[in-house]
Amino acid sequence: MTVAIIGVIASVAAPIYQSYVARARLVETALMLGQWGREFRRWNGENGRYPNDSHIILPPEAFGELIIDNDLWLATTALGGNWNWEGPNGYPYAGISIYQATASVDQLTQLDFILDDGELSTGIFRQTNNGRYTYILDE
Repeated sequence: MTVAIIGVIASVAAPIYQSYVARARLVETALMLGQWGREFRRWNGENGRYPNDSHIILPPEAFGELIIDNDLWLATTALGGNWNWEGPNGYPYAGISIYQATASVDQLTQLDFILDDGELSTGIFRQTNNGRYTYILDE
């Protein structure tokens, strides 16, 4: 009887815990994008432009000036893949993308609801022409 009760409790608790973990990953990603977006905007304000595109690594020209932990930037994102700076010299926008995200489209849509409008084809967080999910800072 005790084993059955524990089994029922576990079957109810496991999905709730998984949902909590998934939500925490989304919130962590949104907070990092917001913080880093403010930092890139600050750098833009001080230098009159955004740094050049640097693909995965932090832009070398801004490396010592951006207040971004390089180890966090280089780490795998909470949604899989890597952080990627997409500078305006290579794209028609400046933004932070998640390169090779492994999260589902549903999870990325949920992130879009946190950051924007819940529509991955429009707004400040969207899937860009290169297939990456990008937090647009400026167009």
